[in-house]
Amino acid sequence: MKQDIAAKRTVEYAQSPNSQEDKVPYDAKEDLHWDMELVLVRHGTTLWNKERRYLGHSDLGLLPGAEQELKPLQEKLQGQSFARIYCSDLMRCRQTLQIIVPESELTSGGSLSTMSPMMEPRLRELHFGEWDGKTYDMLKDVSLYRAWIDEPQRITPPGGESWADFVNRLRKFLDSLYEWRVAMEVQPMDLTAAPPSVLVVTHGGVIRQLACMLIPGHDFWSLNPKPGEAFRIQLRLAGRHNYIAEMLPH
Repeated sequence: MKQDIAAKRTVEYAQSPNSQEDKVPYDAKEDLHWDMELVLVRHGTTLWNKERRYLGHSDLGLLPGAEQELKPLQEKLQGQSFARIYCSDLMRCRQTLQIIVPESELTSGGSLSTMSPMMEPRLRELHFGEWDGKTYDMLKDVSLYRAWIDEPQRITPPGGESWADFVNRLRKFLDSLYEWRVAMEVQPMDLTAAPPSVLVVTHGGVIRQLACMLIPGHDFWSLNPKPGEAFRIQLRLAGRHNYIAEMLPH
């Protein structure tokens, strides 16, 4: 989400919503039945990504050649069933979804979802306000920008989104997944069945922050999602705001 600037990484990002007091011990996960699998996908490359400009809520599409860039992921997901599909409502994510899960597969059952993909504004990237479209070199002499690099949880970009609001909307999205999964429990689950898989097409900063919120030991910089890259996270829902999670190899 931010430029990768050496020696300017902040490690005091918002903490996981998992309660350290209520959390099941991490080493007990091998005995758990997983409730859900999240497949988190970062959108393909845009011009501003290539030019290393901040790209938040500006609605750019993908570069020409996106189909070729995303083809390996499309082949990897081909035939997989998703209980739900969520997508940031911004164009670059909608175009990515159309490539990796073509509408023909949804309608034919080739990559069946129980419902149409849901466009989700809460999955947007952080809103950079007046800094959207700018590069590090354009902003490096701005004192407020340099303060934001050091303390993004305290400083808000002019006309942009506070870190607290960013984290809060992602927490609300996780709450919606929790409520949906609980609503599925109308009858006992087959413990030998694979957990329902949920596809989420979103942005690099969102993937980083969700991993930070869900997985013990992860901070915001633990992942560096590349365009078109997917991450799989298994979840056990121990309660609202209380998740046990594990990152799978991808």
